[in-house]
Amino acid sequence: MSEELNHIADMMFEISGKNTKEILEDFFDSLNKIFKPLVGGLESEYNYYINQKDIDDIIFDIGNYSLNKIKENQFPSKVDVEKDQIKVYYSKIIELRNNVEIKGVVYPKVLNKEKLRVIFDV
Repeated sequence: MSEELNHIADMMFEISGKNTKEILEDFFDSLNKIFKPLVGGLESEYNYYINQKDIDDIIFDIGNYSLNKIKENQFPSKVDVEKDQIKVYYSKIIELRNNVEIKGVVYPKVLNKEKLRVIFDV
């Protein structure tokens, strides 16, 4: 389960999971804790090809893509992982109950194969 950690200028979360899907779900849980969204039905999906990428690169890419989608009123709601592809499903945002501006995911750091620290630039 994602846990917010103290960090001087930005927000830092520790995320974990036994596999890529669980790590991404925990990452999206951290976004839920930050924005506290109220969402409607699914609106779009994003296909991301893994191509032997490390988990920190995946979190960086999908995290920043998802932050852009939030600016477009779509929130990450579901994730599926197949062999070499990740599908992220986005729902229409009805309301964000926490008015925080996140500029980007700046520094995902792998602690071990099941745990990362992610810093959000606020």
